[in-house]
Amino acid sequence: MPLRADAEAKAKLIQAAGKRKAPPAEACRLIGNFAQAEVKMIKFVEANATKCGIPANVADQMKKGHVNTSQLQTRVCNAAAQQQQGPAGPSLSEALGSASLPEAKPNRKGGSTFDTLNGNVLTR
Repeated sequence: MPLRADAEAKAKLIQAAGKRKAPPAEACRLIGNFAQAEVKMIKFVEANATKCGIPANVADQMKKGHVNTSQLQTRVCNAAAQQQQGPAGPSLSEALGSASLPEAKPNRKGGSTFDTLNGNVLTR
């Protein structure tokens, strides 16, 4: 039971991080911690299945779940590594030669009927 509670607590941390859109590096660490907790549970189930009366298919199901966790961890950690490396080449604006935005035209009074930036023309 303590191993199960530990794994559930770590799973809740992952869910909370997902809800608040945590950075990939933090998610990678949290998923790694959960994967370690899963491995501990799998080892315990395999070692104590007969003594505790745990069905044989439980260990198989846990192993399949751990494979999915490992794949998720690989994807998230790869994303974190790519994010830390930064962009591989020049950005689109640098490639097009327009790294800075053009200056805005000065704000003039009046305008057309469709000019809503200066307020409603009909009320002036």
